[in-house]
Amino acid sequence: MNRPNPSGRLARWSLRLQDFDFNIVHRPGVQNKVPDALSRNPLPHCEGPIDILPPHAVIAGMDLRSLSSVLITDRAQLTQLQRGDPVVGGLLRNLEEGGTDEEHVIHDGLLYFKDPKITCSLHPMKQLKLYVPTVIRPTVLRYYHDHPTAGHLGVTKTLARLKQRFFWPKMVTDVKRYVISCPVCQLTKPSQRKPAGLMVPIKPMRPWEYTGVDFVGPLPRTQSGNEHLIVFIDYFSKWVEVSAVRSATAQVAASKFLSEIFARHGAPTYLISDRGTPFVSNLFEHVVAALGTEHRLTTAYHPQTNATERVNRTLKTAIRAYVEDKHTSWDKYLTQICFALRTACHESTGQSPVDPMLLYGRELDTPLDLITQPNSAGVDEPEVPYHENLRASLKDAHDHARAALSASHTKKKRYYDKKRRTISYAVDDLVRVKTHPKSDAGANFTAKLAPVYDGPFRVSKKLSSVNYRLSNVDTGEDAGVFHVVNLLPFHSRETAMPKISSYGDVEMSLPLDEDFDSQTDREESVNVNQEVGTVYSNKPLDRHSDESSLEHCAGHSLDFAPDSVDGGTVSDSHDLTSDAVTVEPANQDLSHYGLRQRRVPRITSDWSVNKWINPYHTQRFDLY
Repeated sequence: MNRPNPSGRLARWSLRLQDFDFNIVHRPGVQNKVPDALSRNPLPHCEGPIDILPPHAVIAGMDLRSLSSVLITDRAQLTQLQRGDPVVGGLLRNLEEGGTDEEHVIHDGLLYFKDPKITCSLHPMKQLKLYVPTVIRPTVLRYYHDHPTAGHLGVTKTLARLKQRFFWPKMVTDVKRYVISCPVCQLTKPSQRKPAGLMVPIKPMRPWEYTGVDFVGPLPRTQSGNEHLIVFIDYFSKWVEVSAVRSATAQVAASKFLSEIFARHGAPTYLISDRGTPFVSNLFEHVVAALGTEHRLTTAYHPQTNATERVNRTLKTAIRAYVEDKHTSWDKYLTQICFALRTACHESTGQSPVDPMLLYGRELDTPLDLITQPNSAGVDEPEVPYHENLRASLKDAHDHARAALSASHTKKKRYYDKKRRTISYAVDDLVRVKTHPKSDAGANFTAKLAPVYDGPFRVSKKLSSVNYRLSNVDTGEDAGVFHVVNLLPFHSRETAMPKISSYGDVEMSLPLDEDFDSQTDREESVNVNQEVGTVYSNKPLDRHSDESSLEHCAGHSLDFAPDSVDGGTVSDSHDLTSDAVTVEPANQDLSHYGLRQRRVPRITSDWSVNKWINPYHTQRFDLY
């Protein structure tokens, strides 16, 4: 016990014994016969029940947030809630007064629904489903979906579990809307649908109108000190320019753009790159803009826009075929591989980048062509001048390439769109963005357990049919541009759950730790005869809302003036048997109702509290 740094079993026993107050006294083995006998003579058989928990067992570490704000402690409280419900209470009184109802029955003072689909002679009570009053339906939904024993399962499993025990009208609709609008499920569960976004091909009309650039690497350092490749490609002719470089920096990218593209082919109209650090630097942007080229960036985690990604794959495959086990010699074969790519027939154009004369008006001959191809010596020169013939040939070649590119784009789009789905978002829509976390062993963080989506974000601008600019919901700051393949709709509880002006508008939130700061609060939460004060509306009422939507039951009255509704919240009467619903302005003094505004939740950790993820973050009123 006095060791400074115990380990193994000693450390575990040291932690285990810290819960007890005792003095350690050495006892010789001769005087320690009883414990010695018990350890050497195990009991072969034990009769009688074994109580694992002692009579005064203490359960430590209980999370008070897992408790419901309405603690159903016995049937008496549940009976009172049923009688206070306008619909369930009416059915109860009808049966108690001798009314006939084959679908409902009273058992132990509670109203049950008789499910005609269940007939079991061995278990006849399975046919009875508790008729859930409206005031605790959100609590039931939360317990059977959000609670750890529910597992945040999907609609089918959650609905099946509820149907075994409960009944209320439109249960299927309520469960679907509740599960679909669950913030935790939306951010942690992967999508099972086809990726969104149809193909929108780039259609160049002339050589070097659209140019793509990208870095490949790092690769093994060669004898020349090269570790990266910089690749340029012309979207029209598919001509590639590849150079081996020592580093992937903005200075290298700008220098190669000047020497390999501008000095040889002129300034392209558009330069497309990813959002890598070298391409978003001020230096590279300044050089590109000075040459009159418009720099366009691909969206995050959607590299398909940049045609160099496909060239990179072909380059690495070709290099792999020649280096064998000499991985530091990959730059020796680079010029020959580029020649092979430039003279190969391309699928999109139906011809090689230089045949027939897309760029230079002549073919590139290999050494073997000088032996195998017929000699043009002695052939009569054409009557048409060479420059006119070249101009006509280039025009025909470009027309043919444009037609071939268009046909290729149509074919690829047809196959690509079969595995995609179309979707469109409007401005101000809420969306969630797919995350791409990376594991960090030092921080004990694994990407496998990280949220799949982040959000919600608000659509601030629609840039195209597949690209959207998003903003932060809380701060309004720009969150960047995203492709629809990385977006999914975000369903908030306010818009997904229906608005009901009666008890259906009441939502039960799980309490925070501060709600149990005093014994008085705990006694009030379990008092059967306590007046229910944890009622509030999901959303502030609008004076322009349809008044008919506020009528919740025949005989219920609306006691408010139209001008006093704006900014107010619905609150039920303290008496559960009352049929009146009143609307109080948001700024009205609530002291005469015995209500107080809920305090701001305390943040007890370094994690930032996201009100969209935290199911306990909500506005409500409590009795004091």
